[in-house]
Amino acid sequence: MSVHQRTMEATIANRENLNTRPGKASFLKPAVTKRPVLGDVDNNKIHNKEINQSNVNKKPIATTKVGPTQVPKQPTVKLQNPTVKPTTRVVLRKTETTEKKTEIINKTRTTTTLKRQESTVLKHVVHVANDHKIGEETAFSSKQLLGVIDVDANNKGDPFLVTEYIQDIFCHLRSLEQDHKIRENHLSTHRSTPRMRSVLVNWMVDVHINFKFLLETLHLSVAILDRYLQVSTNVGRESLQLVGTAAMLIAGKYEEMYIPEIGDFVYICDNTFTSSELLKMEVDILCKLKWNLGRPLSIHFLRRYNKVARTQAEHHNLAKYFLEICLLEYELCHINPSIQAAAACCLSISILNEVFDPSKVWTKTLVHYSTYSYSDIKPV
Repeated sequence: MSVHQRTMEATIANRENLNTRPGKASFLKPAVTKRPVLGDVDNNKIHNKEINQSNVNKKPIATTKVGPTQVPKQPTVKLQNPTVKPTTRVVLRKTETTEKKTEIINKTRTTTTLKRQESTVLKHVVHVANDHKIGEETAFSSKQLLGVIDVDANNKGDPFLVTEYIQDIFCHLRSLEQDHKIRENHLSTHRSTPRMRSVLVNWMVDVHINFKFLLETLHLSVAILDRYLQVSTNVGRESLQLVGTAAMLIAGKYEEMYIPEIGDFVYICDNTFTSSELLKMEVDILCKLKWNLGRPLSIHFLRRYNKVARTQAEHHNLAKYFLEICLLEYELCHINPSIQAAAACCLSISILNEVFDPSKVWTKTLVHYSTYSYSDIKPV
């Protein structure tokens, strides 16, 4: 009886949410169960009551301790009566080994060997550079011996004066003089006369002053006029002014920043020709000159010579006046602009310094930089 009651109490206690019937008193005392928030949660307690291990049949959990893994040793197999296989050695005779060595040596001798050959072009370049260097050294020493002054020593490093290759620039300009040379007496078989040319150039000077052109524009326009007249022999009195006006128009486009309009050129010629005729003559001149307007001017050389001579502004202005007179003279058209500039520089220094012997003015420094001696400029 007691056993039956205990089993009932155990079964009733294990039932959750057991409610008593209304009107009947339960035979168990109601107990207030305390369930903490983080209580011990395991299989050994149900409503804070321990369960006997005898009532719960637990299966033991097999726990194994994990230790360091051990690799099982492989059983060593012992060979009974080990037999060593005999190794066969090939013994060559002395004659065979020597023959093979000689064959290898002969093969290495017959192989192609690449030899390093020096370039002949490189030798030539080095040789020319050495000669140029030696020439510079001798030229510099000759400058010191002859008393030539280095006029560009104070301007080295100036990007506007480019003293590093100023000599090369003027050598190139002197070569261009020969390419665009004007023949002597180029109007001998021409319809126009030297007198007509002088009158036209004098009128072009007036137009140059009226339009306030640069000095380079005047010199270039006269150079274009002479180069065109020596090519075209059918230019007469009626079209000579048209040629001069078109030459000034081309020179203005080449040298000036702002040029007058075509109508201004027509107006200054007193409407002797139309705008279309002026443009047509411009194209004809450019085609006859093959669009090459790079003839050097005497004013370019004069600035260089006056710097070498270390002259004043009065000398430079007087020399420019001499060059403008040369533009009017037909007999001086065929002379190179560099020689004209050298003669004007020498004459202006001798006049203003009151030197009666111009040969004393033309120093060794001027001879070196101009490449002209006094005997070359004396006829001019």
